[in-house]
Amino acid sequence: MGAVITKASSFGTVGTTFYALLKYIKKNYGKNLEICDVGCLDGIYTIPFLKKGYKVYAFEMNMIYLYGGHVQLPIINENNEIILQRRTIYGAEDRINIEQLHDKVKLCSENFFEFNKKSYDVVYSKRVLHRKEYSEIPMSKKIKALQNAVKENELIYLEYLMWNDDENTENLNSNQYIKQCEMQKYFKDGWDILSIVEDRKGIDELPHIGNPTFHKHRVGVIKARKNKQFKPDYFKVNMIF
Repeated sequence: MGAVITKASSFGTVGTTFYALLKYIKKNYGKNLEICDVGCLDGIYTIPFLKKGYKVYAFEMNMIYLYGGHVQLPIINENNEIILQRRTIYGAEDRINIEQLHDKVKLCSENFFEFNKKSYDVVYSKRVLHRKEYSEIPMSKKIKALQNAVKENELIYLEYLMWNDDENTENLNSNQYIKQCEMQKYFKDGWDILSIVEDRKGIDELPHIGNPTFHKHRVGVIKARKNKQFKPDYFKVNMIF
């Protein structure tokens, strides 16, 4: 059995951008909210939401991220080489229990895009659209499912990965990546876009669980409020295995 990494999140630290979002939510939407965390990993963002007193519905299909288990952790040695080490990590359930925050959370192992039937005050999704678990679901249906889950006049915060080169999309899946300026088209009708930021050059990222290589991402973030003109479109997603 591998040694446990830490009781802290195995997916990094919570940055200042997220805490700025928490302040924005508290100021503009109040305290007694239901949050949906789509693709919650090991609870890295679920736990800060819970500490603010929100009720959280956390969706995660990876059972190791949700309940703990063994992973291949990429380690960079002194020669800048990547070595994979087998480690045991705490999952979202364990980390939430350690913080004694289990009373206000519901952990859901279902596919959000296929099974969610509930609406929430805030839908939060960070880098989920590109994940392999959902790569057979068309991008438009995933975004529509996220939009359908937001209550009227309430908030969605979505961070997504973009094509590194919009002119060269070979060997990549259009169900997973967004082109420059494409996201706002999905939010054209029935939404007030509060902010949208898209990276044009790309960000160099270190190896991590799930991608044990040096790599680059272009990242986009949209924050939007649903208005009365939005027309929900409920559908059944047929998964292909």
